[in-house]
Amino acid sequence: MIMTYGGSSDWDALAGTGPNAMTPEQIAAHFTAMQALQQELAATGELVAAFGLSEPDRAQTVDVGTGRPVVSDGPYAETKEFLAGFGIVDVDDHERAVALAARFAGIVSSRVELRPVHG
Repeated sequence: MIMTYGGSSDWDALAGTGPNAMTPEQIAAHFTAMQALQQELAATGELVAAFGLSEPDRAQTVDVGTGRPVVSDGPYAETKEFLAGFGIVDVDDHERAVALAARFAGIVSSRVELRPVHG
């Protein structure tokens, strides 16, 4: 699993607002590059799934510690970075996974987390 992270300023930039606001052309180029990579991996059969996630302020936490679901607004942990999206790839070896993670990192201009999925 390749996980991409971002902070609130990253969401602002992609929305075209804030001090690091991206131009409409930069936003389009970002999404075009991500879509092209995903299409390439789908064509090779390596892409299992890939999704971007909504802003963290739309997250909800569900806890069943009391025996009944309790839903709270917002993410569980207070953090400056949030999971922004993920891709699950099925590759032949770790070297290929690292190479793909590097391509994702290049598109999002940040580090990404690479982690095996059980099963």
